Amino acid sequence: MTKISVIIPTMAGREELLVRLLQSIPRKYEIKIVGDEIGENLLLAAKRNKGAEKATGEYLLFIDDDNYLEPGAIEAAFKLCEKESVGVVGFMACYDDQKDKVADGGSKRNYLTGFTTGVNTNANYSTLSKEPYEVDEIANAFMVDAELYYQLFGFDEKNFPIDLDEADFCRRVKDMGLKVMVCPLAKVYHKSLTYSHIPNFRRDKSAYFLSRNIVFYQGKHLNALSYWVFIILFLPVRICFYLFALIWRKNFQMIIPMMGGYFDGLRNCRANKYQR
Repeated sequence: MTKISVIIPTMAGREELLVRLLQSIPRKYEIKIVGDEIGENLLLAAKRNKGAEKATGEYLLFIDDDNYLEPGAIEAAFKLCEKESVGVVGFMACYDDQKDKVADGGSKRNYLTGFTTGVNTNANYSTLSKEPYEVDEIANAFMVDAELYYQLFGFDEKNFPIDLDEADFCRRVKDMGLKVMVCPLAKVYHKSLTYSHIPNFRRDKSAYFLSRNIVFYQGKHLNALSYWVFIILFLPVRICFYLFALIWRKNFQMIIPMMGGYFDGLRNCRANKYQR
């Protein structure tokens, strides 16, 4: 068994990004690439699970194909991941075109309202402490002990095929009494747009799933009373906030899939056109 397996879910049309990522991974690590196989139509969580099934590593590094690694990043994450109290180690992502600015440093979640706050988002990486710190969830690039991954039965691809799949996994890790940590020395560069507090969607699939899945997430992880407080008080606030943001950005075409996601979430609907 190899020590670390790198699992890369990828999509058609991103071959150049994948090559760049592969060039940044030391050859001593096992690599499992899961692409768009004909007839499978797998979404992100299913691709991650499929890659993990084929991996032989004691530790699993999940990294999206629009990243590439700083030298020494895997080793820094591995050192932290070996600690007994740590369940997941997130890599600190800086923007591909602004290499000293943090794109993703993990998130804190208000479990009742469902809103998240990015940690160190848009901060200058060079000015930050390089000591690991605890968050509620991570995304994009993260390492987990393979035994823990299998103990939790991997990602919940049925309820969270994309969006909130990592959040759900991290919540289950925390429920086991383990920590979700970000390792600033485990640095990646992520090809992403500069984060804004005013949300937006680039794809109707993302507008649909993020909206549907927040209802699923709250239903899965909150008790009955807290869930209904969320539905009655905070879900309407969330819907109005996102509607205002899309109207302000003149991104009107995303309103219908977003509202469809909320509607299907409340109906507990899992079958939809985006999963076919």
